[in-house]
Amino acid sequence: MEETNFFKKANTTQHLIYSVSALAMIALGIYLTNHYYAVKFPEGLAPTSMCDINSYFNCDIATHSKLSNIAGIPISIFGMMIGFIAMFGYMFQNPRFEKTLTLFLTVNFIGCVSLFLYSLIALGGLCPFCFLYYVFSSALFFLLFKRCKWGGFDPLYFLSFGVIILIAAGISFSVTNSKMEKISKIAPSLIGQFNNLKNLGAPSFESEYRLASATEKFEDAPIQITKFSDFECPACKALSEQFHSIMKEYKGKINIQYFFFPLDHNCNPAIQRPLHVNACNATYLSVCLPEKFPVIEKELFDNQANFSKELFLKIAKREGVLECFESKETKDKVAKYLGEAKPFNVSSTPTFILNGKKIEGVLPTNQIKILLDEVLRASNK
Repeated sequence: MEETNFFKKANTTQHLIYSVSALAMIALGIYLTNHYYAVKFPEGLAPTSMCDINSYFNCDIATHSKLSNIAGIPISIFGMMIGFIAMFGYMFQNPRFEKTLTLFLTVNFIGCVSLFLYSLIALGGLCPFCFLYYVFSSALFFLLFKRCKWGGFDPLYFLSFGVIILIAAGISFSVTNSKMEKISKIAPSLIGQFNNLKNLGAPSFESEYRLASATEKFEDAPIQITKFSDFECPACKALSEQFHSIMKEYKGKINIQYFFFPLDHNCNPAIQRPLHVNACNATYLSVCLPEKFPVIEKELFDNQANFSKELFLKIAKREGVLECFESKETKDKVAKYLGEAKPFNVSSTPTFILNGKKIEGVLPTNQIKILLDEVLRASNK
């Protein structure tokens, strides 16, 4: 059977498409692999990601899914290595390499289509960088598929490709085990400290301001978090980013309610001097939008550096809550929520109550997840 050689017969445009697609597959594979480990095994505050655009276009949707890995090995590793092999092909440029590469690209293409459909149908969202990988790998697949004369593949190249991919998978598996071992060493001490904390119970009333709602009644969820926070507090912003990430992973098992504790002497009698002088106004604005609280909470934290009375008035007008923002009833409501901080002796932000146990400040995300997993284990849910 006549054999063709894409590398010798392709025109300049096709060579450009080939090289750009292969390099993009490598770059996207590296990014997605790093993102997987940053989310699954964080070593500090919740990582921000340029891949997390909104609730629909979000890399975490894919990262937290069941198909994000095979035995702890992120599937992006396999895609990345196929990109490396494709670039490696320029060193050989012969029909046997081309046919074997096309076979691997065919399997990769089927996997990409399957993951794309799974993301749209089962996950209800799309990872933007995953989608870019699908586009570039599909371009490479069709480029070779169109020219390939199907007549088998070279066993030596097939074996070589397989060994390269298995070595990469083995290294990744070792990295995963190392990270899991590191977390396991922290866990016993952290869980012991948590279990020794006094159970302070829950606030006297449920907050109507929820970040996550697994159940209508707050105490019915296995994980119950009450957060005392200030919109002008940088550490509160960091904790908010953690919680927005965490509640995706524990969806259906976690309730997070918000209690206002602005460190602002203008509305908080516990504060004796000017500190966060915009925090009360930020709180008044959020109080007027309970049905949109997760959205407005994120918007306020994202604009923390630009806080001003003018900003709050602008948002209040946009949302149609200007009268509420300036009303006495809103200030009274904030005072009521502030009163709930006293039984828990809240004096700083952020402070959160996890199933009755008080935790002050911001913990590394992996430590929070250790505690949440322990709470789930103890609840048997």
